[in-house]
Amino acid sequence: MLILKGNQPLARAAAQVLLTGPDVDWSATTAIDDDHGHDRIERRTIRTAEADDALFPGTRQAFRLRRDVGDLDGVWISKEIVYGITSMPATLAPPDHLNHYERAHWGVENRLHWVCGVTFREDHSQARTGTAPKALAGFRNLAISTARMAGRANIAHARRDLLNHDDAFAVYAI
Repeated sequence: MLILKGNQPLARAAAQVLLTGPDVDWSATTAIDDDHGHDRIERRTIRTAEADDALFPGTRQAFRLRRDVGDLDGVWISKEIVYGITSMPATLAPPDHLNHYERAHWGVENRLHWVCGVTFREDHSQARTGTAPKALAGFRNLAISTARMAGRANIAHARRDLLNHDDAFAVYAI
C-alpha cells in the first residue's frame, strides 16, 4: 500500500478523478469500520476502484480513505481524506481487507516507536550532532530486530536479561 501525498501530484490527481462520485455509486466497493477508544469515535470509510499501470507501475487498485473523528457524544470534529494505491487485486484485497491493512500499518509503526521511545529512552538521548544520532538509532534498531528474530516479544524483558552477562547469549537463544 502506498498513500499518495504531495510528492506524487499526477498519481494523486488521477486517483481523485477515478474515485469521485456520489456514495451510492460506490456501495459495492465500499467498507466502513467504526472504532471506539481514547475517548473518541473513529469511522473509516474506504472505497476502491480497479486501476492499472497508467496510474502508477504495478497498481491494481486505487482507494480513497476517509477518516472521521468524533466525540463520544456523536459530534464529528474532524475529517481527513487520503488517496492511495495497492498492487493487490480486488480478488485478494477487497475494501474491508484494505481498511484493515491500512489500520494495521499504524500498529507496526506505533510498536516500533514505543520500544524506541520508552524502552530505549530515545527521546532523552543527549547525542544531537554529527552522525551520532543516526548511528545510535541504527544500533537500537539492530538490537530490536535481533531480539524479535530470536522470538522475544517483550524487548524490555530481553534488555533486562542482558544485564546478567553470564546469560547474555540466552537472550538470543544461543
